[in-house]
Amino acid sequence: MMNIEKTSAPRAIIGKHLTSLIEKNNKIIVIDNDLGTSTSSADVSKTYPNNFWELGIGEQSSLSAATGLALEGMLPVYVNFAIFATGTIWTQIRQAAYAKANLKIIATHPGLDAGPDGASHQATQDMALMRCIPNMNVILPLDENDVKSAISYALNNKGLYYVRVSREPVPIIYNSPEEANFDITNKVINSTGDDVALFFDGSSFEQAIAAVNLLEENNIKYHLIHVRSLKPLDTTNILEYAKKVKCIVTLENHSVIGGLGSAFAEVLSGHKDAAPLKIVGCNDTFTESGKSTELKLKYGVSAKNVLEKVREVIK
Repeated sequence: MMNIEKTSAPRAIIGKHLTSLIEKNNKIIVIDNDLGTSTSSADVSKTYPNNFWELGIGEQSSLSAATGLALEGMLPVYVNFAIFATGTIWTQIRQAAYAKANLKIIATHPGLDAGPDGASHQATQDMALMRCIPNMNVILPLDENDVKSAISYALNNKGLYYVRVSREPVPIIYNSPEEANFDITNKVINSTGDDVALFFDGSSFEQAIAAVNLLEENNIKYHLIHVRSLKPLDTTNILEYAKKVKCIVTLENHSVIGGLGSAFAEVLSGHKDAAPLKIVGCNDTFTESGKSTELKLKYGVSAKNVLEKVREVIK
């Protein structure tokens, strides 16, 4: 059984980590839209006020400004809630991608993480919106140290990056960013056997742990695998497991349409010898206000749903 020993909210380290990066590279400009306290990006202003641009509630113009900075050789980092960092500025992001801008977007409160704020703030379509844009990279780090490593990775690699960061506490499995050593390959977290390969995004780690514990209680062997990058996707790893397990399950804090599961379906559709795929995520519906953990359970992002899907294949 996997136990959760320590958790933390990864979004809380964003500002401090960006501050440490600005110390080494003054070209980094952090752009905020009145949510710097919630995303923690405002921590940058305490040490480097000139590198923190508070542009008010003007998301579209802020992303345009970030693109301009990128084209002038600066390193802009736009930080906002996922709902605003995708849907609200989708046209501007598409133009930035068309221009091949060296721009980084850090999105907090993904999926159902913005629970109390209701459906208007819950970004259950953000991965779908981002992965369909050419020249876009979509990465899904796990705990706070993986997030630090992922942000550094994005800034060290040229191009447009969407970094999806959990608002809710996530179990900590890495002791440092160096141990996390972020890259875009899938990461095996735990294995007990070849019945099921459970692939999950970083913000659904708690539900993934609960799911494999439930599988274990039902004598079902598993591989628990963190998908660190949605785009590009580690297809080699996916196909490797698809040929040796009885069932593949994707678990995502996102709609069942257009996200992680859809990306896997696209990969597996061309392989006749692949294991059946079951997609676990948020139902195709608008949700409601409430605690994010309760909403995930109600709307399908749950251990119970994983077991039910597995039972459809493994009787």
